[in-house]
Amino acid sequence: MKNKKRKLILALAAAFSMTLLLSGCSVLQKEPETESETETESETQTESETETETETESETQSETQTETESETQSETQPQVLTAEEEKAQETEYDQLKTIYAADDVNVRAEPSTADGVEIFSSFYQGDQVTAVGETPNWYVVDVADYDINGYVSKQYMSESEVAPKTEEERQQLIENELSNETSSTESTSTNAANSASTDTSSVDLEYNVMTYADSFPVVATTGANMRATPSQDGEIIQTIASGTSLTAVGYTDRWYKVEYDGTVGYVNQNLFSAE
Repeated sequence: MKNKKRKLILALAAAFSMTLLLSGCSVLQKEPETESETETESETQTESETETETETESETQSETQTETESETQSETQPQVLTAEEEKAQETEYDQLKTIYAADDVNVRAEPSTADGVEIFSSFYQGDQVTAVGETPNWYVVDVADYDINGYVSKQYMSESEVAPKTEEERQQLIENELSNETSSTESTSTNAANSASTDTSSVDLEYNVMTYADSFPVVATTGANMRATPSQDGEIIQTIASGTSLTAVGYTDRWYKVEYDGTVGYVNQNLFSAE
């Protein structure tokens, strides 16, 4: 009887020990899974934060680059202003400034190239010009024989001396303009030139007017005056409307000798263009 009780107790003890052993193994098996899951979650969170930070930095750099490019483009692109905006920012020099025409340039009544703005004089490449003030894109200049100042575009002016065009260069420009003219037009214009030269021979001699070998048509780019002599003081003998075609038969300095509707006179070259 005692042996039976003893065996029962030993069996219960063995069962209890086995239960504890199985329970311990289960705990040991689960712990590595918990650590693995924790490490995975940590790595995922770290990677997510790193990617977010990288994307944010990339976006910030992109925005900064875009802003920088925008500012740079804004600084390098010339301002496009109306005549009123230019004049609103006009400043007068304390001392007169000497500048030079970097190319043949028109003198305008307003700081604008818009249609209808009067061109009342011009400078040849190399001419010395007196500037009395400026706007953002224009110089305000003194013009001989005029009571008012004019405006010349800064892009055609230089603060350093500029060599004038040679006679050969100017002749080449004229020849280029003539290259597309037809022989019939040249023949007709030559006859007009021959008759015109007889009528104005004394003026031509006084002002050293040269006659073109082959004359050609020119068109008024704005309203202009035809004068009896190639001078701003010359008598106005006819008014030429913008778009009117005349025949250029000769030239001197800044003037064309022209024939129009049976009348011979002189017009400012910068107010006309070759057809």
